[in-house]
This record gives sequence, C-alpha cells and structure tokens, in this order.
Amino acid sequence: MRHDNICGRGEEMSKIYFRSFCEMHSSAGRLTSAIYIEILGPNAFKCCGIHLKTNSRPVKHRDTERMSRRSARLQSRGRENENEENIRIACRKRKADENQWIPISESTSVPTCTIIPTKDQTPPSSTGHSTPQEFFIGSQFRFQNYFTTPVKSRLSPLPKFSWADSKEVWQLMMKKDLAYTRDHQMFDRHPCLQPRMRVILLDWLIEVCEVYRLHRETFYLAVDYIDRYLSTQRNIMKHQLQLIGITALLIAAKLEEIYPPKLSEFADVTDGACTENEILTQELVMLKALKWGLSPMTVNSWLNVYLQVANLEQITESEHGFVFPQYSAHAFVQIARLTDLCMLDLGSVQFTNSVLAASALYHMSSESIALAVSGLNMTDIMACVQWMAPHAITIREAGSTELKFFPTIPPEDAHNIQTHAVDVTMLEKAQSRKEDMFVFDSQRSSPDFSTQIPGILTPPQSNKKDMEEQRRALNMNST
Repeated sequence: MRHDNICGRGEEMSKIYFRSFCEMHSSAGRLTSAIYIEILGPNAFKCCGIHLKTNSRPVKHRDTERMSRRSARLQSRGRENENEENIRIACRKRKADENQWIPISESTSVPTCTIIPTKDQTPPSSTGHSTPQEFFIGSQFRFQNYFTTPVKSRLSPLPKFSWADSKEVWQLMMKKDLAYTRDHQMFDRHPCLQPRMRVILLDWLIEVCEVYRLHRETFYLAVDYIDRYLSTQRNIMKHQLQLIGITALLIAAKLEEIYPPKLSEFADVTDGACTENEILTQELVMLKALKWGLSPMTVNSWLNVYLQVANLEQITESEHGFVFPQYSAHAFVQIARLTDLCMLDLGSVQFTNSVLAASALYHMSSESIALAVSGLNMTDIMACVQWMAPHAITIREAGSTELKFFPTIPPEDAHNIQTHAVDVTMLEKAQSRKEDMFVFDSQRSSPDFSTQIPGILTPPQSNKKDMEEQRRALNMNST
C-alpha cells in the first residue's frame, strides 16, 4: 500500500483515514505516527495536509529499534494471516474435490453460475460415449448428469392456469413423486419389527385422526414420514413404533391443519406410553432423518388432481375454479376408501403415489378415465392394478360407505376428514384373497363397480358382453 495509491482516493478521505489512527493520546500518537512514517513514508502524510505532532528531539537508537521490532511484528502477523487464509482456501478446495464441487467465493475467478468439472467416479461407459475425463478445466460444458434410465415423459392433463404455468406445476408434481421414495423391504433393517405391526399402527392412527377431526392429507403425510423414516434407520425396537407414529402425525398436523391438536393431546392419546418430551425429542430425530423433506405428493393429493381433471367440464370459474373441488364428494370417499385399505398393506410401498391413485381410479371408474387424467400408459399401472385387485374386490363386497358429517366441520369439507372406514379385518380378507386371485390380463377392462357404488364416474359401456364375462369371473373368484 503506497502513499500515491492512498492519495489517489482523494484528499478528504485520506485525512479522515489517517486522523483515525493519529489523533490519540500524545504518547500513543507519536508511536503510531512513527510506525506509519516508517511503513508508508513521510510523504504520505504531507500530501494529505496532515501535520503530525512529534518530538523535536531526534529519535534515539532504542526508539528506532523498538519501532523496527513493532514493524517486524506487524509484518510477520500479516504474513501469518495470509498463510492462514491460504491454508483455509486449500482446505476448502480439498473438501470440494472430495465432494466433486468447488464452492464459489470472492477469491475465485469462477462465475457464480458454473460448476467445475472433476474426475468422474462412475464406471466407464461401454457404448463408447465421451466421459468427463475428456473435458478440460475452463471448457464451456462444466457439468454433466448421468441417468441410468431416462425419466419417462408424461403428458400434462392439467388445463391452462391464469395463476401459474400448468406444465411447470405438472413437472414439479412428477419430480416430487420420484424424489420421495420408500423401501418396500424396510423391515429387513429391523429384525424386531414385523409388517403386521405397521398395519396395527396405521389402523390406530386412522382412529386418532377421526377422533380429532384431522384431514385425510394429514394421515397420508404421517404414513409417508413413517415409511421413509423406517427406510433410513436400522434396528428400531417394537416399543418405539408407537412413538414414531404419533410423532409423524404431530409433524403432519403442524403442516396441514389450521388448528392442530396440542402436544399434550398427542401424548394423552398414547395412554402414557409416550411423554411430551419424548415426542419432541423424536420429532427432531425424524426431521433430521427425513432431511426436512416434508412435502410429498401423497396418494390423496394425486387423487384430488385426477378427479379435478376428470370433471373439467364442471369448472365454470376460470380464475380459481381448479383450486376448489368440482367432483362428487361421495365418489371421492369411495375411491379414498380403497386407497386407505391399500395404504395399510406394506406392498403399496413398492409403487409411486401417482400410480397408486391412478390404479384406484382404474378399479373404481374405468381404464380410459384413469389413463386420461394421469398421463400414464397401461403398462405403467398394470403391475399396481393386478396387486390392487383383491383390495378392490374386498371393498366392493363390503358395500359403499356413507359420507360422515361433523358438527364443527363445514359440509363441503366433510369428505376431506379421515374416517375409520377400513380395518385390519378387511386387509386380512384382501391378503387371503390375493393367493387365489387370478392375474389380470394387460388388455382386460376394469370391473364394473357402478352397480354397487352409486355416484362413481361411469363412462358409457362399449361392450356389454365383455363386461358380463368379467362380472361372472369376479363372482367366481369371490366365492
């Protein structure tokens, strides 16, 4: 830092800068002035018009030696700070190399929107395509993604929105559907747990939701948190399962409910098995394990979207018509009852939420509607349709359920309240039927449940003879 550089910033700024160091006590000011005279030179002060107050006597050798030592210490301290900064930058670069990412800072010359290429850690491709080792630092293509299988594009069935881009909304929904994954073999991680324990836990959570008038989305969020938490942990004990379930319901209620139950109420419903402090501690543990991923597209969310798309002709208001339900509440309750039963079954974890909702719509309406509103092909949902078939037959045998109304819930929101319309006995019937259930053919049409469940979406029948054969086949299997 030379005096000509300082003076180039303006006389007034230089005066202020130097006065802040020189206007001290007389002894400290003389020492500071002498140090800066030695470092910057006497001309730096003269050019700024600052007259330093110094002793008229000449500086003795002892004072000169003291100032030289002080100057040497300052310079040594500056070099140490510079070395520490270099070491810190080197450590950051080393950690960035391990993570294949170099952080962008003010000291680097990398633009703020680029990524530095690093050595590829994936096995070389057998197709002969170029690998990132062929790229050089500073090239235009600074990042390359590798997908083992390309994500299948789905046409968006959403209409045009005035408040958002429908294609962008659809892409976000599909990304969430693929991002929030669960392990269908999660119980291999927990030798002390059995799939039936999960069934009992979820059945109990449904009862809790109905008691406290919690929404259906709250229950489905809690199920997602439980499954994803069990998929990331190991050796969960049996006595911890109820604590995990009530904590997941607490987190979901905080997100979904306007007036969630109090913490004391969640603790009381466990009949003393879980205390408030244990629930709060488990909440922190689950949030960390879930990495704060708390907003999946649940089966209930997909089902709402599908039914809205299926009833586009009922939407009259173009501004916010798609936001509010335009479908039959009775029809929604019947289809949601099937998804409730499927969620109790551990086998539902192997399918994505969008496929589960489309398959439920397949069984309760028709193939054409399920494919049209979901953007899926028959090959995408065939495995789930076959797996869900015994559950659909069990629901049909049980008959339709009535829509429940609650004193404190508006009638238009009654269908969104989670009710205890399925139980463990119905699941056991569906699982026992699964062994005897025949495998659906890929070109087979959906069974006609409209005669048992009024209000379901019923398109015109194209081939009555085929439907009669299907009905006879279902009756044979049910007997």
